[in-house]
Amino acid sequence: MIKAVFIDIDDTLLDFGKCAEYAMSESFKDFALQFEKFMFPVFEEINAGLWHRLEKGEITKSDLYGKRWFTVLEKFGITHIDGYEFEKHFQKHISESAEKVDGAEDLLTYLSSKYKIYAASNGPQEQQIKRLKKAKLLEYFTDIFTSELLGVQKPDFAFFDACFANLDNIKPEEAVLIGDSLHADISGGIKYNMRTVWFNKKNNGAPSDIRPDFTVNSLNDIKNIL
Repeated sequence: MIKAVFIDIDDTLLDFGKCAEYAMSESFKDFALQFEKFMFPVFEEINAGLWHRLEKGEITKSDLYGKRWFTVLEKFGITHIDGYEFEKHFQKHISESAEKVDGAEDLLTYLSSKYKIYAASNGPQEQQIKRLKKAKLLEYFTDIFTSELLGVQKPDFAFFDACFANLDNIKPEEAVLIGDSLHADISGGIKYNMRTVWFNKKNNGAPSDIRPDFTVNSLNDIKNIL
């Protein structure tokens, strides 16, 4: 019997793409740079690659934040702006953004009537709480678990160890993990003996070695599962 639901934040409840594009455009304004729409996909590609390396343990969070904007700005021939300083502005504006994924609040309303809900995120603790609060989603959560708070990241076994150490008599097999990342969320949840729901918004194919219990293309579909 399911007693608890763990759910990822970015690209599961909050639309990271929309939030990041807003933060990028505002940061460009801060540095008196001209932001063009074609620039955001470049950021997305570089950012996704860095996060993938982070989840595999190849780089640290500090490496990601240190390299991200140096790499992106260099792609546009912008070399006079310090990437570390740009990152600070980007993080500030990300904290201000809270665009919800379609169906996010309806799903949390439904799930909170049946289960305890916990956020499981690799994002910064204070930032994620602020964004959930702005989106009026924070009230649905029993607790917020982030890699910054726990000192370890999904999909590391220790991340889930730390989460369950804060739960009252709930076993992994009594919990389900909902997320968009096959590696951080689904693979991590499977290895920890949790049930998993892959939010496959873009309808991508999954590798044969990662098999979520359920796959949905819409958050509303989860109501038919849990």
